[in-house]
Amino acid sequence: MQDGRGRGLRVLLAIHHPLDPDMGAPGVTLALGNALASRGCAVDYFSYTEAFPGTTVHTAWHGVRFPWELARHLARVAGRYDVLDVTTGDCWPWARAGRPGASRDQVLVTRSHGLEHTYSERLRADSSKGLHHLSWKYPLYHGGFRLWEVRQSLLLSDHTVLLNTQDATYARERLGLPDARLSVIPHALPAVFHGLPPARPAPEGAPLRLAFVGSWLPAKGTAVLVAVAKALFTQGLPFTLTMLGTGVAEREVLESFPSTMRERLRVIPRYPNAELPRLLEGEEVLLFPSHSEGYGMALVEAMACGLVPVTTPVGVAQEVVLHEESGLRVPIGDVSAMVAAVNTLASDGGRRLALRRAAQNAVSGLFWPDIAERMIGLYKSLLNGRGTS
Repeated sequence: MQDGRGRGLRVLLAIHHPLDPDMGAPGVTLALGNALASRGCAVDYFSYTEAFPGTTVHTAWHGVRFPWELARHLARVAGRYDVLDVTTGDCWPWARAGRPGASRDQVLVTRSHGLEHTYSERLRADSSKGLHHLSWKYPLYHGGFRLWEVRQSLLLSDHTVLLNTQDATYARERLGLPDARLSVIPHALPAVFHGLPPARPAPEGAPLRLAFVGSWLPAKGTAVLVAVAKALFTQGLPFTLTMLGTGVAEREVLESFPSTMRERLRVIPRYPNAELPRLLEGEEVLLFPSHSEGYGMALVEAMACGLVPVTTPVGVAQEVVLHEESGLRVPIGDVSAMVAAVNTLASDGGRRLALRRAAQNAVSGLFWPDIAERMIGLYKSLLNGRGTS
């Protein structure tokens, strides 16, 4: 059916988002699809664009409806594909109905962009500590029924692809998935992040240049970020802080900081992803205080741009950030540890530059063609296991 690469392999990638190259999971899905297509696969997509044609503004209700829209679509077209690769929580109505329209040898893969169960547990833990408020609606869907949907999708699929070992351990020990039906396959870097020049030393006497890349949300550790910046300012450390991709207006972000330090701050709420290397040019240290990540694409992208990360041990950080070798790791929510880490980097420019370059090297092998080859190998193995020749 296929040659040594992916030629002849027919794949449907389904995701409960609109397809947008500048959004996290949708951008990754498009990148994976392009990489699979370059290896000879025939790739189609089913997203909010196909499920809700003509709709440009999407709400939580679209997320509730999406599994059912997907089920109707698959009942009509599933037989056209060798592989259905579907985001977690979305394939269960179709699978529970007996996979109508599927071919005998087809495989169903469910793909997580961050396991909802581990994220929910972190949200609840943060809420119990008063770090943020969960709506009374949260247990009804995202913290309740949605978790059931995800588990059903995992159990009813032929295989699950996760992004990190923490999620894999949770799926095995808490959700009952056997090792044989689990794979950990990371994301990769877009081409614009490959071949960037090695990090250069900062000008003598220049303030330390700090950056934060992520949405302005409690789960991203924004309270810790503000507290760290305040502490460094109080200590008299010369620094600037650039905050990219906050998703909220500059004014809202700046209001989180004392007015006396706002001249040191720069906020860019949104940007095309291809612009990130330019926006991070000259920055030295990434502050990544996130409480939970399925992967952490912003982390690896910033590392590729030559920033040394000071990060919590979330998502891919556990694999690519070796403490004191390619960055510094600090406990979740530990302001004093992050302040100490920044001061350590500020005090030794040579060490800081060495870690910046080590961070670049740590992520230099994350190519989408390699990830596509791994996925094709997995698809073929699953198809062969179902008797496909």
